[in-house]
Amino acid sequence: MSHSHNHAPPSLKSNDINRSFIIGISLNVVYVIIELFYGWQIGSTALLSDAVHNIGDISGLLLAFLAFRLLNFKPNTLFTYGLKKGSVVASFINSILLAFAIGAIAWEGFRHILHPNIINGNVVMIVAAIGIVINFSSALLFHHRKKEDLNIKAAYWHLMADALVSLGVVISGLIIKYTGWNFVDGIAAILVAIVILASTWNLFKDSIIAMMDGVPAAINTNEISAHINEVNGVTEVHHIHIWSMSTNENALTSHIVVENLNEIPRIKLDIKKELKAHHITHSTLEFELKEEKCTEKNKL
Repeated sequence: MSHSHNHAPPSLKSNDINRSFIIGISLNVVYVIIELFYGWQIGSTALLSDAVHNIGDISGLLLAFLAFRLLNFKPNTLFTYGLKKGSVVASFINSILLAFAIGAIAWEGFRHILHPNIINGNVVMIVAAIGIVINFSSALLFHHRKKEDLNIKAAYWHLMADALVSLGVVISGLIIKYTGWNFVDGIAAILVAIVILASTWNLFKDSIIAMMDGVPAAINTNEISAHINEVNGVTEVHHIHIWSMSTNENALTSHIVVENLNEIPRIKLDIKKELKAHHITHSTLEFELKEEKCTEKNKL
């Protein structure tokens, strides 16, 4: 028997990501203060709801930042993988916070449709236009790293969604200004809730799968098995398990049946290369001969 361990470090650059999170959080804090002030001053549900939305995103960015920092904790005898799983928990908490924001925003939206306030459309347009610039600029900070980590991906798409939401609020302000239809402010708030729901569902689903040690959405177990089987010297693959160690690291364990034990060093290297191409950075492989009768052969 032989075991193969591949501990490839994350490709994320700490300084770049730290700077992106700090700038993104700071910009959004400033914008939330502006939204809350003017939303309260003119009684705009759309602005206040978007402010609540952005508060949720700020908490999400803070959690993602904390999760990213947890990736740097070294393994010990108690936490043999370190605290990497904390990044998955953070993404789950982020999705739950956004779910609460959806309920609050939708409730206020319906209330203001039934009992609309007189709204200053110009103020709504100006404040929301600032939001487009801030959210889009913040999203660009994470653009090049969004494929490397679940929390960074979530931050990117939330900020992009925020920019679109702000555009919708600008349009609502424009409609209110030229038509006097103040109930549009409540409709805009409900649309904000719908956008948050759409952007939150995948984050919630992916984080639940990761917490339950399910196969990450981007990985196909059958495809992985087929590619390993194609490695020269491998005759069979079984008992495969794939799960997320963190939001940017995946792991695999498997039994590999070979014809020649002397070929194991070369076969290990070839399999590692194949797994790395599929974003699996940690592998534990158990090698067997064809003559062995593995009791776990009928398992995945």
